[in-house]
Amino acid sequence: VCIIDEMNLARVEHYFAEVLSQIENRQKGDNGGYVTGNLISQSLLEEDKEWEHQRIPANMAIVGTVNMDESTYGFSRKVLDRAFTIELSEIDLARWQADEKEIITNVDSWPIEAWYPRAIRLNEFESPTEDEKKIIEQVIEALTEINIILQPAQLQLGYRSRDEIALFVLHAREIENSFVTHSGEQIDPLDLAIMMKVLPRIMGGSSTIRQILMDLMAWASHRGVATESDVEEIVNRWIDEKRPTALKGASFPRTAARLCLMWDRLTNEGFTSFWM
Repeated sequence: VCIIDEMNLARVEHYFAEVLSQIENRQKGDNGGYVTGNLISQSLLEEDKEWEHQRIPANMAIVGTVNMDESTYGFSRKVLDRAFTIELSEIDLARWQADEKEIITNVDSWPIEAWYPRAIRLNEFESPTEDEKKIIEQVIEALTEINIILQPAQLQLGYRSRDEIALFVLHAREIENSFVTHSGEQIDPLDLAIMMKVLPRIMGGSSTIRQILMDLMAWASHRGVATESDVEEIVNRWIDEKRPTALKGASFPRTAARLCLMWDRLTNEGFTSFWM
């Protein structure tokens, strides 16, 4: 696992362009998994020849940590489309003692194959079961509805995002016991994926962005149509519940809660984004 700390102190595209491009260019490796093409395309000096065929191997994961404040750069859609945004913002100051259930004393090493996805594109997904086909269809149905809402601002999801979200949900089934909160409540991987991949794309203060937030809020809450007063009612309930990270009773609780936060920022500040 390669961790790039403070990834957005510079513009990601300026120093990471080759990696972003080669993520698109992964092919099945000879020994399993997916590998990229060469990261460096130009000819090198003789003393640098050892780097000429450097690739991203199948067992490598890249994680970048970022802070979103006035000293950092934002992310373009090019970067967001190739990543999952995982926010670590839930704070419980009372948790200072180790929980015996969380102390891991005996862990079997994962075999290298555990890192390999079954596919990186849906058209490469081999021999899906009927249950897997049903899950893919459910994901596509949800994303199609979201795209209709995003279309006025030209923020629709493309094929890459469709494939990544569908495969994320499919792979999540293999470790579904890990998709739980500290209190043991189950988390819907599709809900999590929509929050991570869709909401970071939304930014601004225009009437179009306002309408998109309204429509998404209605969709995530009860998959219906809502007026502005309906949205205010949902947001007020979220505020009364002390701004939780998941809105109980919603079709997509975590997405709905984040939309409440984004709507609250829009109405109070005239501008909104997924980030602080």
